[in-house]
This record gives sequence, C-alpha cells and structure tokens, in this order.
Amino acid sequence: MARPLVLLLQLPIPPPGPIPIHGNVPLAAGYLKFFARNRGIEATYDVEIVPGSLVNALGDEGLVEAIVRRRPSIVGFTCYLWNIDRSLWIAQRLKQRDPEIRVVLGGPEITADNPWVLEHPAVDYAAIGEGEQTFAELLAGSHRPLAGEGPGVRATNSPRPLAGEGPGVREQPIPGLWSRAHPMLPPVRRPLPRLDEVSSPYLAGILDAADEQMLMLETMRGCRFRCKFCYYPKSYDALYFVSREKVVANLRHAAQRGAREVVLLDPTLNQRRDFADFLGLLAEHNPGRQFTYFGELRAEGITRQTARLLGEANFSEVEVGLQSLDARAQELIDRRVNLKAFERGVRAMLDAGIHVRVDLILGLPGETVDSFRRNLDYLQASKLYTTVQVFNLSVLPGTALRHEAQSLGLRYQPRPPYYVLGTPTLGLEDMYALMEEAQEALGIEFDPFPAPVLEFPEGHDGPIRVATIDLDAPPCELPPAAARAQAFTLWLRAADFDAQRHAAAALVRRLIEDNPHTTLQVVLEPTDRPEQLTDRALEAIQAACYPSTNYLDRFYSLHPNPLLRAKRVIVLVKDHRTGAIDPDWVDLVERYATLARRDADGMSPS
Repeated sequence: MARPLVLLLQLPIPPPGPIPIHGNVPLAAGYLKFFARNRGIEATYDVEIVPGSLVNALGDEGLVEAIVRRRPSIVGFTCYLWNIDRSLWIAQRLKQRDPEIRVVLGGPEITADNPWVLEHPAVDYAAIGEGEQTFAELLAGSHRPLAGEGPGVRATNSPRPLAGEGPGVREQPIPGLWSRAHPMLPPVRRPLPRLDEVSSPYLAGILDAADEQMLMLETMRGCRFRCKFCYYPKSYDALYFVSREKVVANLRHAAQRGAREVVLLDPTLNQRRDFADFLGLLAEHNPGRQFTYFGELRAEGITRQTARLLGEANFSEVEVGLQSLDARAQELIDRRVNLKAFERGVRAMLDAGIHVRVDLILGLPGETVDSFRRNLDYLQASKLYTTVQVFNLSVLPGTALRHEAQSLGLRYQPRPPYYVLGTPTLGLEDMYALMEEAQEALGIEFDPFPAPVLEFPEGHDGPIRVATIDLDAPPCELPPAAARAQAFTLWLRAADFDAQRHAAAALVRRLIEDNPHTTLQVVLEPTDRPEQLTDRALEAIQAACYPSTNYLDRFYSLHPNPLLRAKRVIVLVKDHRTGAIDPDWVDLVERYATLARRDADGMSPS
C-alpha cells in the first residue's frame, strides 16, 4: 500500500513582470526531507518537494489544482514575508477542496508575535523556530493506524492523526510546534547542536546545484550581533557550525554539477574566529575559480589580508550594512558602526577588486530628514561603495524592534513587508521624498520595473502566459483560472476603449478574483484613434486592478514611482502615429500607464 504523501513547497518572490524566476531554491524543504529521511520517517510517509517548474510558473489556482491532483495528506509551506499571504490563500483553497489535508507552516514568518498567521483558519500546525526536529517529531508522533488498517479511516492515503489530534494524544507537547487543536505557545525548540545533521540535501540528491548553476550553502547558524531589526537573534543563543568536511563535500558537489555561483547564507560571514582559514578553504575548493562566492559581512572586521583572501577565493561581490551614521538611530537599533574601521574594510575590498554593496535603512527610529541626508552626503563624498541599496525599514515579526515598536512610536503596515509608515521624527511624506532624493543623489533607481514584455513565442510549454481579446468581437473568454501563469498578460484590443471600459474592467476583476497574487500586465491596444482611450477608461481599468492588495503592491507602495505595483497597465500605439498624437493625451496616459509603441521591427517603450 502506498504511503501517505507529504508535499513541501516554497513559493517564490513574486516577479515584477512576466520574466523568468530564478533563485527560488527550496533549501528549507530540502533540510526537512533530508532530516526526516535520516530519522526513518520515509518508512511511513513519502516526503516530496513540489518542483520549481510548477511553483515558479503556475498561478494561484493552478498550484491548488496541481497539489490537489496529487492527493497529499499533509502540505507544508516555507513562509517568508514575500510569500506568506499567498501561502495562506493557497492553504485555504486546499482546505476547501479537501478538508482532510493538514497544513503545516514553517519559516521566519512563524513567530509567537505574528498572530494573524497562527489565527488563520487554514493552519493546522506551525513550527516556531528551527524546524527540522519539529517537523520530524510531528510526523513521528502519529498514533493511529494508516489508511486501511482500522475502521473509520479515510479510504485513501491518509496519515495517522498527527500529534494533538484526537484520543491518545501525547501528554508532552512537541517543542516548537503550535497546534490548532491546542492553540497555546509550545515549549521553545532548542537548535540542532550539530549542523551536519542537515548538511546537505545537495549531497543526498534532494537538491541539485545544476538546476540553476547555483549552490546555496549555510555553514553556520546564529549571530553574535543583536541588531534589533533582524530576524536572526530570535532563535539562536550561540553559534552552530557545519563541519569542515561537510563544507568541502558541498563545494565538490557545486564543482561537479557545474555551479557558477555559491551563495553563502551565513548571517555575518566574518563573525567566525577562523575567518581567514575559512576563506582559504573556499579558495582551495574552487577549482579554476569556477564559481563566484557571495556573502554578507561586517566591513569593520575586514583587513587588507582578509580582503586579499576574499579575492583569492573569488568573491565577486559582498553586501555590507552601514544602515545609518546617526548615533541615536544606531543606539536604538543596537547596531553601532565604527566608521574608521568601516572605511578601512570597504576600501580594502574595493582595492582587491571586490564589488561592495552598501545598505542603508530608511525609517529607523531616531533618524531624521537631516540625519538621513547626511548618510547620502557621506556616501557621495566617500565613494566607498560599488552600489548602494536603500531599504524601507520593515518591522519584522520575531525581532526586538517589533516588541519595542509601540514604545518607539513606530507605525507600520500590519501585513508584509511591514514597512514603517511613520516615526516620531519621520512622516510618510518625508520617506517618499527621501527615497526619491536617494535615487537622484546616487544615480540609481531602486527596484525598477523591467521593460514591458510584449512578445510571447508561440508553442510555449507550461501555463498560459497571455490572453489576447478583441473587445469589439464578443464573447470575451479568459483561459481557465488553473491554466494561467502566475505572471500573466491580458492583451485587450478595441476601437473605442471608453465605450468598452466596463467590459475591460470586468475581465481584469475576474483575473484578480481568480488569482489574487498574480503579477499582471494589462496591454491596451487601440485599433483606431488612440485618443479614444480616455482618462475615464484608464481609471476604470486601474480601479479594477485593486479590489485588494498583495505583497508586491505593498512592496512598491513607498516607491517614488506610483506606477510600480503588481499590476501594470501598458498602452500600445502604432509607431507611425506617435508623432501625431496630442502631447496632452500622452501626459494623461502616463499618469496611469507605460506608453509603448509598435514599429516595423517590433515593440518598445515610447
């Protein structure tokens, strides 16, 4: 008899347009499967990871359909701030389709101070803290016979009821496991003492570095720094390391499988005391400098010697946090910067040919308009960076800053990405203006939209990416919801969009209702005079895009460009008419949409 099926999935960061998704490596799911296998769980359950070909391409309903078709007993989601909303929506739909499916959540979004997640009716179990032991103990804690071994059992591949379900439940709760049946905070889960127990799903054949020519490598857990805006201090009170032998084995796998990049996931790469020796290890096992390394570190700890070793290992880029130069802000977030050491470290890395990405955070407690401008002035004057990232502060669950937010006077979004909307010293309008100033001062557009995608090859395999509809030739039918891609384009043609605005808006609303977490392009192609696309029509179509907001909408909500959202309207006109179009009409369109043109050689933004 077939074993009950456990499906694990990690939904990707939503793309800002209909572009391929890269980098969504389900490492956490790989850890769970690897650890469960080593604990003998696969004698009872089949544990499978939903492949990227489905997770990265299918729309919301398409994923639901793909999962239900497999008839799983348990579905586990790895939850980050970019996918928690969508994970919960899919979990709810799974429950509607099959109420016997059990939903398990894990990941950084699962914390005791994030009740909106735990209170969601689709959640049966949630792992708070490090998840590998918790997940294995949850599966091992089944008490009743498998399907077919006793009366009153589901006729298909049901698992035994899990810990906390029904009679005969274990008296001692599983550390780290929150349960709908007993919704109280569980005992704290202690971290794994030896990280070799989860290293590595690559070596076990669960993940393959050849898939994206990239290996994600975690060599330690824990962080001795206590930055109040960061997730990391919440689960670890010490540093836990992967052995040298396992690190070498992972690097050999990367080399053998043709990886071009190794991403080191350690929270602060140079906090380890053996940092120089570790860099030598990375260099030794990078044959012919086949792959580049990337990692995050503290610039204050870098010397000319370690910068040279970073270069010899083939680090192409590192990310360092400056965050703020303001003494009050540094004190409130417990993230002090030794500026002389920072400058020495960044300069050494730049001299070694390493690109340095410097981070600033906008919206920190204690920061003012003037102090943030001083951050920009300093970077402009010093030139100690290759590129700069300016982030809006997120008040993340599980962080010290979340616990202190009220006392610090921080107002923030109640849903991801939890952006700060105001502090006692910075208002929302200040933050809009400062982000725009940062872009102008540094010559960078942060998180720009890609160019419109206006060509779709015929015969494309996989979910449907585009539907072209002539509003003047009804009926106007959309492809089935489950057949659509997550990043979808609705291409509408009409001679008079003003007359067809209600029909156009209805199609957009239908798309969003079916797949609320879609990334949507709406292409409007006038087949007659473009000026018949009026502000009234554009307003109706734009309003139809936002019956609700999703993560990507909120992610772009503080961006200076108001058109950046998960839904993008593109107006396409014929090239020979662009010179004859009323410039006032062009100005009107660009308040709502991106203007593109069609010419003999193809299409491009106007």
